[in-house]
Amino acid sequence: SITEQLKQPACKTLLAVLQMAKARVMKRWRTLDNTITDATNEAKDNVKYLSTLEKYIEPLYAGDPLTIIDALPGLLNNTRMMLTIARYYSTRERMTLLFRKVTNQMIANCREHVTAGGVLWSQPTHSLIGRLQACITLNEAYQDQYHQTRERLEQTPSGKQFDFELNRIFGKFDLFQRRVEKLVDMFNTFDQFSALARHNIEGMDGFIGNFFGIMDEFKRKPYDLLDFQLNQFDRDYLEFSANIHELESSLQGFINQSFESISSTENALMLLKQFQVIMQRESLKDDLDSKLAVIFHNYQVDLETVQRLYEKQKSSPPAVRNMPPVAANVAWARQLMRRIEVPMHKFQLNPQLMGAREAKKITKTYNKIAKTIIEFETLWKLAWAKGIDSARAGLHATLLVRHPSNNKLYANFDREILQLLRETKCLLRMGEDVPEAARMVLLQEDKLKSYYNKLSYALGEYEALIARLHPLTHPLLKPHL
Repeated sequence: SITEQLKQPACKTLLAVLQMAKARVMKRWRTLDNTITDATNEAKDNVKYLSTLEKYIEPLYAGDPLTIIDALPGLLNNTRMMLTIARYYSTRERMTLLFRKVTNQMIANCREHVTAGGVLWSQPTHSLIGRLQACITLNEAYQDQYHQTRERLEQTPSGKQFDFELNRIFGKFDLFQRRVEKLVDMFNTFDQFSALARHNIEGMDGFIGNFFGIMDEFKRKPYDLLDFQLNQFDRDYLEFSANIHELESSLQGFINQSFESISSTENALMLLKQFQVIMQRESLKDDLDSKLAVIFHNYQVDLETVQRLYEKQKSSPPAVRNMPPVAANVAWARQLMRRIEVPMHKFQLNPQLMGAREAKKITKTYNKIAKTIIEFETLWKLAWAKGIDSARAGLHATLLVRHPSNNKLYANFDREILQLLRETKCLLRMGEDVPEAARMVLLQEDKLKSYYNKLSYALGEYEALIARLHPLTHPLLKPHL
């Protein structure tokens, strides 16, 4: 360096000779020497304070947006100390230049972070969106930390302030963030329609094909998507947004038509849930939210239909295959109840919907119908429970009974016992809590049926033996038969 050269013996000797000779050049030398000394002192002072930023600047080169965010408080705090204490570096121009360099390196770091997973189109969408969101978070955290530091300085009005031109410091980062936000929107749209394709909803093939055609056209663009200073992207993005808006309008029409063709409230709610899972774009979500109110309004019709069906069939509910009468009536009542109960539970998850004036009327109708159906079911179960002891009385009857017409013996197994067993099993399968007396009979089912089968077999053998007797011997054996 110059200062080291000036300290060498040869240079000192030359300056001594010139001074002894009272050379005119010494006047210029003294001015130059003072300038060099000042510059040296300034450089040492700058290095002293800039070195305090080194560990906070390092994440800008070796870290990612999240590690940079962690370093921001220390970086801004030390920058504030430089502004307050540094003798040379605290000028407005130099501090602005420092912030601009920090901003530029943050942008470079963000670009490296986003492309670390490869070409944007080849990366998993959720992972890519997460990387892009991290860039937005960094810019917001950076500016937030800057404003917090400026507010702390404003508490001491007599000191130096962070009164730099914000556009010079953050302008590029804001432009980069706007580009990233457009990319997030574009890849969210890509993810949205990819989800639609995966769910294979009937009638959606045309929309999916049109969307992937739009995306394929965008993929063929030759420029870097992260080059925020290239305006061609903005023009292409506007065209992309217009195409997507047109596609969404057609999709909304398809959704409306899908709901119009569904008469069941439960099926409509299932379709709504299916769409809500995959429709994440705000324009489509708002349209789906409004569908819930329409479904709730139509739910009133479902209630009236169930009420009419109950009144028409309550005296003779439809028979259920392989199911005894009591269990069949309970199953019928529960089916009606489920038809109105399941949708109501889903509606109740939306407090805003249930707070509407119309909801009170619908809820009142629902409560009335539900009470009627529950009473119907309860009456059938109570009547059956009361008849259990009567059915069990058949267990105390004689084992054999002689038919009055043909004088034949039969196993005296009361059919009411079989009915009791069937009812108990069916009700237990339906999750019903049956009386203990019925459970006890059910526990003996295998034994009772075994006894009946053995007794029937014995009677059959007896009848066969009688049939083989010779007519002449029959009168002789009659007392023993």
